[in-house]
Amino acid sequence: MKKFLQEVFTYFWIPLILALVSYVFFQLHDVILGIIILIALSAIYTIVRLYFLHKKWWLLIILVVVIGAATGYFFARSPASALTIDNTTVTGSSVSLTGGSVAISPSPQVNGKYTKGTKVTLTVSPAAGYDWKGWTGTDSDTSNPTTVIMNGNKHVTVTLESRPSLIINNLLVIGSVVSFTEGTVAINPVPGSDGKYTKDTKVTLTANPTDGYDWKSWSGTESDTSNPATVTLSSNKQITATFEPRISLTISNQLVIGSSVSFAEGSVTVSPAPGDDDKYAKGTKVTLTANPITGYGWKSWSGTGSDASNPSTVTLSSDKHVTVIFEQRYLLMVNNLVVTGPSTNITGGSVTLNPAPGADGRYTKDATITLTAIPAAGYRFDRWSGDFSSIVTSVTISINTNKNLSASFMRIYALTAAVSPAGGGAISPSSGTYDEGSNVILTATPASGYRFDHWSGDASGNINPLTINMNTGKSVTAAFVKVYSLTALVSPAGSGSVTPAGGTYDESANVTLITIPASGYRFDRWSGDVSGNTTSVNVIMNGNKNVTANFIKVYTLTVAVSPAGGGSVSSTGSIYDTGASVTITAIPATGYVFDHWGGDVSGNTTAVTITMTADKNVTAVFKIKP
Repeated sequence: MKKFLQEVFTYFWIPLILALVSYVFFQLHDVILGIIILIALSAIYTIVRLYFLHKKWWLLIILVVVIGAATGYFFARSPASALTIDNTTVTGSSVSLTGGSVAISPSPQVNGKYTKGTKVTLTVSPAAGYDWKGWTGTDSDTSNPTTVIMNGNKHVTVTLESRPSLIINNLLVIGSVVSFTEGTVAINPVPGSDGKYTKDTKVTLTANPTDGYDWKSWSGTESDTSNPATVTLSSNKQITATFEPRISLTISNQLVIGSSVSFAEGSVTVSPAPGDDDKYAKGTKVTLTANPITGYGWKSWSGTGSDASNPSTVTLSSDKHVTVIFEQRYLLMVNNLVVTGPSTNITGGSVTLNPAPGADGRYTKDATITLTAIPAAGYRFDRWSGDFSSIVTSVTISINTNKNLSASFMRIYALTAAVSPAGGGAISPSSGTYDEGSNVILTATPASGYRFDHWSGDASGNINPLTINMNTGKSVTAAFVKVYSLTALVSPAGSGSVTPAGGTYDESANVTLITIPASGYRFDRWSGDVSGNTTSVNVIMNGNKNVTANFIKVYTLTVAVSPAGGGSVSSTGSIYDTGASVTITAIPATGYVFDHWGGDVSGNTTAVTITMTADKNVTAVFKIKP
């Protein structure tokens, strides 16, 4: 427990010594009192420590004596206090400061100190160009003079501030008005007799331009674009008032004195109009609108901000001369109709115009316009007439007077030409469009292996070529029939004929061929695409056919007997194929005997064989039996 009390005493007492001594030195500025307190508290700490160590009762007596002596000194002393003003220690009846001085009454003692409780009066006297503003650390910081009670060291601060001056356009303000060539500036309030203001005075400035000038702006005020403007004088202020001359506007040598200017070709509206002095404030943006009369158009400006625009604008930085140019404008009519837009409709089609006319439906002189005729469905463009002639659908004209052009369209009809079957032939001309009322000659041309048969659709019959009148849309079909070739030959040549002798026949036709042998020939058989040996045959034309009629040469065998009644022969004669072998036998009658052969054979055998290589005459000769 003892050790604990010692440690608590040690850790508490040393900080207490440091705190008290620091306060006396640095806050009360009493050096002697600080030394006494330091010695007394150190002695008390030492005696207490010795008592805890040795337990001597007389140490307690010494402790009481030290405490009593220190306390007696503190209450019995009559301390002296120092006075400082703006960190300057007062040693006399005044203190000089930047911006003025302070008178002190009463002055401090010879040692520069005041006895406790002394009441000191402080009076500040600002230097020229300064104002007293306030104290810090006195009994009444807003009063001059003021007082301070010296119950300890005192630190007083006096605030002096400079009196600012006001300069406008390099002229010092010394009254209520500042004058310039361009105008005046009224000042409220006016400065003091020294030509200066109390700091933070708010001054109102009002610019009053003379005739022919406008106030434009301030520089250095709290609102440079307002008139009146204000300025707070926290320091010397340099203000600039800017005036500018008023501007006149002339259009094509006419001075603008109102909201419009009139000319022979039109007028110009002006917005805004000038002021009562017929002038504008510098920098005014004026809008000019040209208004041509009928038959004229605005062409351009000269001297504006955008000479190719209407309306246009001009910014008046100085006197301005603007020229407005009007020009005569012309009408363009198509088929006697005035064109008012990029296209116009007429019977049979329409016409487009590039460029389109202006809002007044007119064109400027020498304007180049491209007109394009566009036929409606069922029409074709035919020609231009009137003030321009051409057969080209798109034409370009230059307009230097009123123009009237006529676009002619022709009613057309479609002719559809078809063939049946496909590939069976062709029609000339083929499908197309033709003018109303025109005659179109159609020619059907069969393809190889076909023949034209007839017309169908909006035409009939089998006349080829055919004339069609285009009084409406027409659809015509040329019908073709497939044909095959029939070739009829005879063999050998000259041995006969065939009828019909060949030709072309419709597909599936049934052709009957008949043979006609020449003299000395007989029909034998058919060969090629038919067969058989009938003299007539039917051929179905389902393809090209080659047929041969074969004939055989024949000869006549004439057989006779001599004498008549002398006998007979086995063959009385006939017609035989060439090369045929004919055996003839002689048969004698009763009372007769065969004697010999005569004519184209010889011999006396009763039977003879003849080869038919030519006509033959044979006689069997008999004689009376002996």
